Amino acid sequence: MNKIDREIITILKDVFQLKRVRPIESDHNMRLWMIRSFLLISVLGLIGRVIVGLSNREISAEFSSVINTPIAVFFTLLFLHINNEVEETSIIIFALTWVALMLGLYV
Repeated sequence: MNKIDREIITILKDVFQLKRVRPIESDHNMRLWMIRSFLLISVLGLIGRVIVGLSNREISAEFSSVINTPIAVFFTLLFLHINNEVEETSIIIFALTWVALMLGLYV
């Protein structure tokens, strides 16, 4: 792994730590809180989608978009946070941010 990969892993460890974050203390904490909130919403939505799928009911397009949008927003916020925290910007991270944003807008 190179230096940027280790830096991104450090940022991801910071984001997914289980310590409590108070969003009012700083902008960094607000970003962490928003990322974690959208992760929770995404996981709950996926659990709901699995339950609906197992109950042999049809998943409508509206329900699917309600589930997909928080997932796309989660990944967009995560990649934007990584872009903000990393010392040297990466074209790959910018591309992943753009793809996640486009998925959130058009899927």
